[in-house]
Amino acid sequence: MRVVVCVLMIITCGIGCAATPPPQSPAPSEKDSRTAAQQKIDSQILQEIYRKRGQAAEKQVPPGPTLVRIDDKGRALVDVRVKVSSDTLNLVKRRGGSIVSSSPQYDSIIARVPLLEIERLAANPAVRAIVPAAEATTVR
Repeated sequence: MRVVVCVLMIITCGIGCAATPPPQSPAPSEKDSRTAAQQKIDSQILQEIYRKRGQAAEKQVPPGPTLVRIDDKGRALVDVRVKVSSDTLNLVKRRGGSIVSSSPQYDSIIARVPLLEIERLAANPAVRAIVPAAEATTVR
């Protein structure tokens, strides 16, 4: 096919044909390269994990704060979306988490979890998602 195109160019334009390399596919984005566990974790939490690991530049984490609240012990306040049971509550605790509240009705466990344990927690098949915990606000 390429030869035919070159011949046509020579005939119609009177110029030589230079071979061009095939177009390169774009490099995969950070989001495309996430593991199954990382896909369950909110992007802002992942940004904080990358910062903690010293991977912020490599992962192109934008500067500035996220909505993730991290305490002085390096634990993030997160909402773990999972069917609440004694097993899942213990799962969070085994990962160093401190339970703040749980709601079986909404399949939600609010907990403070060490940043570097969140991926291991998300790797559990029972966990559907991990997002920053919502903060209550008062309007005056």
